[in-house]
Amino acid sequence: MRAGEPSDDELTGVLRACLSPVPERVLALGQAAFVWFEPTAALATLTSETRAAPAGVRGSGTRLLTFAGARVSVEVEVCGQEIVGQLVPASAAEVILRSPAGERGTRTDEAGSFALSEVPAGVVSLLFRLTDATSVVTSWIRV
Repeated sequence: MRAGEPSDDELTGVLRACLSPVPERVLALGQAAFVWFEPTAALATLTSETRAAPAGVRGSGTRLLTFAGARVSVEVEVCGQEIVGQLVPASAAEVILRSPAGERGTRTDEAGSFALSEVPAGVVSLLFRLTDATSVVTSWIRV
């Protein structure tokens, strides 16, 4: 720092005075993001998304999503507040729905299929804990 220049603390104070405070909800979501972090989970990224609406039906219909991971892929159908999906290849796993409203889970059946109802509106991600102690997590989507 040169003579006559403001210190870092002084500059920080000036910036704080110029900016609006961060809303508590945003702070809580930011802190929750660290809770959701699964360092050992492989990311399954969204590779395709299609919308299907039966002829003559009003509304947004069904969204079909595919997430590709290194070991498994996840095929998901989102219809309203329900998510139905399957791991490919079929795998036994604990399925955890993660959202700002909290977490809840289910398990896949022998075909690798699962269903979650009453999914909260907003952003969600699915975490799969496979029986071989590996984990796969989907990127976040809006329901």
